Amino acid sequence: MKETLEETGNILGIDFGTTNSKMAYMIMDEPTVIQNSEGKIMTPSVVYFDRNEKAIAGEQAKQHIILHPNRTVYSIKRHMGTEYRKRIGKAKYPPEYIAAHILRKLAKDAESETGRKFKNAVISVPANYSDGQRQAIKDASEIAGLKVLRMINEPTAAALAYGYKEDEDRKILIYDFGGGTFDVSILTVGKGFFDVDATSGEHRLGGDDIDERIIDFICKRIKKERKIDVKKDIALYQSLKEMAEEAKIKLSTTEKTMINLPFIGRDTKHPPFEMEITRTKFEELIVDLIEKTAQPITQALDDAGLDKSEIDDVILVGGTTKMPLVKDFVKRFFDKEPSSRIDPYEAVALGTAIAGTRESKEKSKTDVSDVVSMSLGILTSDGIISKILDRNTKVPITRKKPYTNSESFISEVMVEVYQGEGLYPWECEHLGEFWISIEPKPIFANDIDVSFNIGEEFGILNVTAMDRDSGSKRSVKLKASGRLSKREKNKWMKTMLSFEEAELYILNKLTRDRVTLNVNPDTKISDLKTELKKLGILCEEEGTSLFLKNKELGEKLLVRDINYDVGDTIEIGKKEKVENQTIASPDDKSPKRRGRK
Repeated sequence: MKETLEETGNILGIDFGTTNSKMAYMIMDEPTVIQNSEGKIMTPSVVYFDRNEKAIAGEQAKQHIILHPNRTVYSIKRHMGTEYRKRIGKAKYPPEYIAAHILRKLAKDAESETGRKFKNAVISVPANYSDGQRQAIKDASEIAGLKVLRMINEPTAAALAYGYKEDEDRKILIYDFGGGTFDVSILTVGKGFFDVDATSGEHRLGGDDIDERIIDFICKRIKKERKIDVKKDIALYQSLKEMAEEAKIKLSTTEKTMINLPFIGRDTKHPPFEMEITRTKFEELIVDLIEKTAQPITQALDDAGLDKSEIDDVILVGGTTKMPLVKDFVKRFFDKEPSSRIDPYEAVALGTAIAGTRESKEKSKTDVSDVVSMSLGILTSDGIISKILDRNTKVPITRKKPYTNSESFISEVMVEVYQGEGLYPWECEHLGEFWISIEPKPIFANDIDVSFNIGEEFGILNVTAMDRDSGSKRSVKLKASGRLSKREKNKWMKTMLSFEEAELYILNKLTRDRVTLNVNPDTKISDLKTELKKLGILCEEEGTSLFLKNKELGEKLLVRDINYDVGDTIEIGKKEKVENQTIASPDDKSPKRRGRK
């Protein structure tokens, strides 16, 4: 049976950021940012693991950066889609599991704030994210208990927030400078239609890099004056990181700020360290980083076939764009003032909420066309990647290209698929490979067609190879490499659930009494029954038991293993003479009872 679409208000829009994350939803046809449990719209993308491996995310976790730097993780977004593992104690955590705690906090806070249940989400990602990075975000969401209905590029989401009610056609450029990534997208918007013309960016350029420039500047001064290497003192270095971020924010509105380190060195003999940083010096330290954004802008304009004078509006997105130096650079580049219609901090989150209207059962007012963010091709016998789909090709798309055999009388060839802009395999991301049988012929005699298809299905590239002579054909769905295996994903889902209470809705079919219980996922069904008896919900009458989805719950079964979904109800009822199937514990060796149809 096909799953029904959600109501728009029950789809959570998430802006998962390197430094901070935000969330929003639709209410009364308007996108609205949701505050977290601390009453703020921005949740630090930070996770702290205590000695028992329990994770805390958000503002509370950020407070541990200085005290427990080895047990606190930040900027995890930069590691999504990689083999990076964070060692904390004896455990090694993948980026997907760490990110899942941030996403889980956002969802739980949203539920508490709005009174709604969010199990579906639309999540934004950098425009130049590879398939592997996108799949990692999707895995993290699933570990957090969220189903990703759609992923939307961050600049596209910002464009939705800007042009949601725009009546006239306009050509806009989104300049998205966040905490860890820089993206630029050019779109045509108007009357509910959003057509992405081109996208570009740099996924390792953001506010974090600006913070590092301030830190390096201060560290050099301390080493020169005090002969102390701050980077060897983890706690001191983390304190300095906090101050660098605060200094960056202050210098966006003031001409100078002070750096104060009351304790420096391993004893109290050293006096406090103080130094002043002016906005002029700060801008001198980072001007090259800002100017690096010119290349992706130029690339996007070239790909779209536009001159910068043809851009109607430039939209600034991301906290870094609050800096006067960034605003001045954009103004000089385009010879016009950037638009101030939307809040740079809120734009992407609002756009993800709007994007959720396309996935709802309510009629959407928006239509978004997107592009391939990175080129796709296959490896040829000369060791070069032959592009079949170029970057910024509009999707959905199917494209075919002819190839031939590089050796005589071979019976099969390998099709190796890569993603990226490089000419050689080591410059690109390997997505997959497969073999296809061909008619044995002299060299260069075979006619082999390879076609790529990208539809609206998330993260899937359909590859078809066909030998025209033999009629041999093979089609393969390629998903990004580097994803967690299903077993690994289930492992981390169980690990996360082990630290959370399970909320169960229970109905006594005989008395119509209802109760909601929060229990440890490791609670046995036998112990749950005992608790229900104490509450007077479950009577002592013989033959009474617990059922979920018409299946009796076995006494030895743990709550975590009953496949209880949000919205389900555990029913108390009498066993029938011909019983339904019992859900048994994985350790229960007794035969499963099956009912007749």
